[in-house]
Amino acid sequence: MSARRPVARDGRLSTQSSCHGEAVGSKDATAAAHGKPLVALVGRPNSGKSSLYNAVTGARAHVGNFPGITVDILEADITLPGGLAVSMADLPGFYTLESVIDPATDEGIARRVLDRAAADERHLLVVQVIDATQLALGLRLTRELSARPFRLLVVVSQSDVLDAQGRTLDVHALSEAIGLPVLAVSARDPATSAKVREAAAKELERDGDGAWRGKPSWEPDAVASKAVSDVKSASAAARRRREFTSRADHWLLHPVLGPVLFLSIMALVFASVFLVADPTTNLLDAAMGALGARTSKLLGEGLLASFVADGVLGGAGTVLAFMPQIVILTVAMELLEATGYLARGAFLVDRLLRLLGLSGRSFVPLLMGHACAVPAISATRIVRDPRERLTTILVLPLMTCSARIPTYALVLTTFFPGGSALFKACIFVGLYFAGIFSGLVASLVLRRTATSGRTLPLVLEMPAYRAPQPRVLLRQTVRASGRFLKEVGTTILAASAVLWVLLTVPAPFGPRGAAVEDPSVPARTMTLEHSVGAMVGRSLEPITSPLGFDWRVNAGLIGSFGARELMVSTMGIIYGIEDVSDDPAPLSERMRTAKKPDGAPAYTVRTGLALLAFFLFACQCMSTVAAIRRETKSLRWPLFVIGYTYAIAYAAAFLVYQISGIFFTGS
Repeated sequence: MSARRPVARDGRLSTQSSCHGEAVGSKDATAAAHGKPLVALVGRPNSGKSSLYNAVTGARAHVGNFPGITVDILEADITLPGGLAVSMADLPGFYTLESVIDPATDEGIARRVLDRAAADERHLLVVQVIDATQLALGLRLTRELSARPFRLLVVVSQSDVLDAQGRTLDVHALSEAIGLPVLAVSARDPATSAKVREAAAKELERDGDGAWRGKPSWEPDAVASKAVSDVKSASAAARRRREFTSRADHWLLHPVLGPVLFLSIMALVFASVFLVADPTTNLLDAAMGALGARTSKLLGEGLLASFVADGVLGGAGTVLAFMPQIVILTVAMELLEATGYLARGAFLVDRLLRLLGLSGRSFVPLLMGHACAVPAISATRIVRDPRERLTTILVLPLMTCSARIPTYALVLTTFFPGGSALFKACIFVGLYFAGIFSGLVASLVLRRTATSGRTLPLVLEMPAYRAPQPRVLLRQTVRASGRFLKEVGTTILAASAVLWVLLTVPAPFGPRGAAVEDPSVPARTMTLEHSVGAMVGRSLEPITSPLGFDWRVNAGLIGSFGARELMVSTMGIIYGIEDVSDDPAPLSERMRTAKKPDGAPAYTVRTGLALLAFFLFACQCMSTVAAIRRETKSLRWPLFVIGYTYAIAYAAAFLVYQISGIFFTGS
């Protein structure tokens, strides 16, 4: 068994950031490893390091088909043959160690970890993983690594793919040519783990005099051509794979048709999030409502019943109903990544991004931001230009992350009840593209002001198209579901409980609601009207009333800064407390039929549109702010992000609410 330990970018151990930003703690890696030898997996991006790491350690690191998937360091304790305990680490992929622009990039991180391990005088074995189909390119990095003072083992991966292409690798000839031990493996072969462990143990057991020393000079291209030879015709499957790749790239990378297809695919992904998951969400929402009503009957009308029905089920339970949409988005992104299409997407948008001061390398973090901004901010380490990386970090909060989905879905269901599912899906897709467009405009402005500089050219390998592995997709689906359930069961639940208290405890002072003068209003509603939460929400009404927001929406916006999903949770708690019926309606219906004291609708279509505009731009996420602080090592940029996103959000919501009054008169 292995004990997996993710390591932070500076070589210190830490917990991985989850989609919603779990707390990160760290300590010195040397102390954590207790003096164990370190086996460090290195190599070019997309060479198969993570697959080999998973095969050897039994861990489940993210395996992708795009350069830059590993931006943190994964470390696990394993036992080699002979009982030797070591730590195996999967370092970020890099092309060279000779030219490092920014220490925070993947190349800088990998180099710093290797230097720190050598400086600490730990027993260090560097295992370079090379893609057998790209042997010459991998050997260029081997030549750099062999000049450094540490033991080096070369592991050539994807030997099965090489064999399918009708070629064979002469391991002995390659080892003799470069003066280093070489091992050929396939990560899909169950025997790979034992082979790598045995080879690592053998190298670590060598004393100084018996250690391999790389030959001083050799040409990668010449060595590769001698070590790899054609022994038979490529298999039919390999020929079909090459033909498919050629035909697919002819259309998908077409200068005109390619971008159109890319936009169409992304629109289909975003639309499917709403169309496929919406019926399931409605069923879960109805189930939560029925469960809450049954709980109220069983527990009576006391505070305990209100806490369970309104605080837990009405708050966290309401958010839980949106899990299908978030899972579908995660799986869709995984499919794009696993097939190799993400690299094509980066190539297609590189020209457009370059006009805006970014490059195709920024494409991956920006796309990841549609799942969650926190890991996407970490993924900006693959951007080599520090100013471009900073720009990407600053505009990432504008991407429509999955945490916005519950609010978007609630608003669409509430204010467009008569619209078809296709109509709502079109609005849903429009919100995604609006976030992308606003991010691109913001990057253009930033690159000409705060982060001006020259954009580096894009250097990117095009991976072969691969069929996604059902096992990996299932694992990612389970992981996304578990992560969301954990978030609902911890952060959302705790925050919902706090919000319930704030909406139940009477305020010692503050403005009084109209319920005081109306004896027909239920006691629990009067309590809500005089609560601490209501007082805080009302104090903001002079600022937000031009946007059509009342104290309830204000309370939701305040709560959602902790986690965007809390907007829905807060509204669920408020309307759960106000609703005294035995069979409560869904939250969307309760919001749609809510009335002001004068009998007018509390919310209109204009309110819904303004709320969408505000949520589209505002950085309503404490975890994102913390991630920006962690990556930039400064308070200046997190405060800058909060300032400019809230300013744009307020202006956009104000304009939408005021202008929409022309088209929605009386609503």
